[in-house]
Amino acid sequence: MSKAPTTFGFPYDAYPIQNDFMGMLYDVLTENKIGIFESPTGTGKSLSLICGSLKWLNDNDESTTNAKNQDSSDSFQADEPDWVRAYQGNQVENKRDVLKQERKLAIKKRIDLVKSHEKNRSILELSGKEDRSRWKRTKKDTTSTSDDIKEKYDEFLLEEYMSDDEEGGRASTLSYTTVGPNSSFSKEVQDLLSKFETNKKSIGYSDDDSDDALEEDDFDEVKIYYTSRTHSQLSQFVHEVNKTPYAENIWAVPLGSRKNLCINKNINKLGNVNRMNEACLDLQKKKTEKDRCPHLPSLQEKGKWRDFRDYALAKVRDIEDIVKVGESLSTCPYYGSRQTARPARLVILPYQHLLNAHTRESLGISLKGNIVIVDEAHNLMETINSIHTVALTLRQSQLALKQLAMYIQRYKTRLSGKNVSYIRQIIQIIKAFIGILTPPESEKKDLIIGVNEFLHLLGIDHFNMFKLERYLKESNLARKLLGFIEKAQQDQDSENQLLGLKNPQVKKSANAPSSPSQSPLALPTLTQIQSFIMTLTNPDKDGRVFISYKGTDTLEPQLKYMLLNPAEAFRPIVEECKSVILAGGTMEPVSDFIKHLFPYVPDSRITNFSCGHIIPQKNLLTMCIDEGPTRKPFLFNYENRQDTSLIDEVGKTIVNLCNVIPDGVVCFFASFTYLEEVYSRWNGAESGNILERLAKKKKIFKEPRDSGMVESTLRDYSLHIDSTKKEASNTGAILLCVVNGKMSEGINFSDRLGRGVIMIGLPFPNRGSVELNEKIKYINEHGDDPSGTAAGREYYENLCMRGVNQSIGRAIRHRGDFATIVLLDKRYSTARIQKKLPSWIGTDIVHCDRFVKSISKSAGFFRQHKET
Repeated sequence: MSKAPTTFGFPYDAYPIQNDFMGMLYDVLTENKIGIFESPTGTGKSLSLICGSLKWLNDNDESTTNAKNQDSSDSFQADEPDWVRAYQGNQVENKRDVLKQERKLAIKKRIDLVKSHEKNRSILELSGKEDRSRWKRTKKDTTSTSDDIKEKYDEFLLEEYMSDDEEGGRASTLSYTTVGPNSSFSKEVQDLLSKFETNKKSIGYSDDDSDDALEEDDFDEVKIYYTSRTHSQLSQFVHEVNKTPYAENIWAVPLGSRKNLCINKNINKLGNVNRMNEACLDLQKKKTEKDRCPHLPSLQEKGKWRDFRDYALAKVRDIEDIVKVGESLSTCPYYGSRQTARPARLVILPYQHLLNAHTRESLGISLKGNIVIVDEAHNLMETINSIHTVALTLRQSQLALKQLAMYIQRYKTRLSGKNVSYIRQIIQIIKAFIGILTPPESEKKDLIIGVNEFLHLLGIDHFNMFKLERYLKESNLARKLLGFIEKAQQDQDSENQLLGLKNPQVKKSANAPSSPSQSPLALPTLTQIQSFIMTLTNPDKDGRVFISYKGTDTLEPQLKYMLLNPAEAFRPIVEECKSVILAGGTMEPVSDFIKHLFPYVPDSRITNFSCGHIIPQKNLLTMCIDEGPTRKPFLFNYENRQDTSLIDEVGKTIVNLCNVIPDGVVCFFASFTYLEEVYSRWNGAESGNILERLAKKKKIFKEPRDSGMVESTLRDYSLHIDSTKKEASNTGAILLCVVNGKMSEGINFSDRLGRGVIMIGLPFPNRGSVELNEKIKYINEHGDDPSGTAAGREYYENLCMRGVNQSIGRAIRHRGDFATIVLLDKRYSTARIQKKLPSWIGTDIVHCDRFVKSISKSAGFFRQHKET
């Protein structure tokens, strides 16, 4: 029986399906389950997620407090004297909980004060003369030139590194006597003490601090981590939160990269996120206040971090708002938001921050006992695979080898033995990479092998990749190397300018940047080497290494590690979290998530919820059409795709449908290549001048390959439809798009922009892809089908249907909307394919075995909805 309440604080009158969604979400969170939720766009999915989860969070806080009070009272015996019970009560009182509550109340009091200030004054008007003078001073400081970022060569020298067989990582810098070679404590105790001291320093902790002295676990209430694909989607989520009654009291903060949050002008202008990261970290090493970043308060300036936290949590803000808070307080939003995430109850962050374990660690994200909500989760498995796939080219390997040779030549007499040993190992590994990518011409044959076989083939299987990974991470070799190379390049450029010479290492085009740090030699190639080495620590069964001499992403030879098992990469999230929610407008086929993302999770812990659409049934007409006007069957398989008569039949079909579908029609093709082939054929007389005939009905637009032109194409398409009068001979426009292209996700074709969506064929991915074939092979090997091929076929088909479902979901966007969905391929008439369509389409799919039936149905549908 459901434990969900009857009201959830929904800001509008909720539809039954929205109440069902919130109720099921509440139950899933209560029972610590995994939930897969499908709610079509336009049904208030975001608001349902917000209200259902935040209602549960509030109720859980209340029940947790009541349970603690009950536990305390139950510990006393009723027949004991009052003085004994009082004494016991004092003993069992949880002092830590009391302290935590006092500090939370102190923070709340400060935040409430900020709320009051924000109602009456600009955020730039900070309380206190000291704050205003700080803002004026730091504004002046930000005008410093790029010379402030230059480093001395000594700053790129690696610190002493001790083997992890000894003390573990870099030498300890702790000064107290309980840690060190003369300590009487065991190594394990020393490690704990060292970690404690590091944590204290990282947050500026001291024994006399007030509310900002809390350790990480002092804020141990359940958090909700909400993640989605893009910053625009996250901003929209924040906008939705602010519509609800929870916005007043929920402590929420967004997280982002330096590229989104940095307010240092000199770092910001670097543009490239890798360079920004390195420059920021370099500035933190500066010893004088003048040289340090003016927006990064010192450990002694805890009040500035506290001010940022208070303003950040005073209302629910998006990334842009957090940047404004940072600018107004002259406090780094990147580090400030990370500090603020500790007391926050709702943390909003992009996919890559959550899904990558190393990024989670660097951001200090703790998932233990918390809730993760993944929105727009239909491509979650592909996203996980992409994040954990790393390519390394021959050029990058050669450049990294050259950089390391320069570095070790400079510091060879000053590096410790352990540093030299590890750098030499890395050099040997890079040489092995170069060797496998530069064989004799007769031996250049692409290979797909496991990690263990790859290590053996290169003769580097005797190296401990786990130790190397740890060394690279803790020594910061990649960052120090890049700083050293950039400094050396700057000095070389300066010397060449004095001698009147041009930089011999760089051939600059007219549009090339003038900064010497942009030279090929100064690229952060060791970072890519490090990423690739990290993949070699993955279990052998979970991925494959591709050795390609033509290159799949570039024209040069490359190594690529491809993750084949997203379940293992996602498993730490599932096992640490209290509950995980996957939500999307179209999650079908759900079987893929259960089989390939949660294979180790008992079925009893997984709940699948799919709600219908909020539109009346009469507002949607879905048709699958078997043949065209001249009785040519629609079967867009690989053998028939080049059939010009089939291409012509599709053109005639679309022209006829555009006679009865008003306003905007969005037509999806399997690929850009196929779209170009069809467009070219229709443009010729051989097809009967289909484009010319179509243009008489609707103005033709085509999705551009260049993503930078997508927005202008959509704008022109929209403006044309809006400006078209109903009585005009030209009744709208048609937009020719590509499945899985920019137009198939996140684009709103509501109302007149999308009265019809036409899907041409089933857009199966290219079976010529070696990566796809290896993935299918992996799935077949780990499937439970005796024949060994059914699991791979199912996966391949599901990839296709996810693309279909995303595309056809572009049409209906709100309750009053109406549209027709047209599926051109006889395979859409089969039960196997229809069961993989979104559940909100329902069972009312009209099977048109004759084309004339589709015209009759469409004409009747739009007569019924004729706008007056």
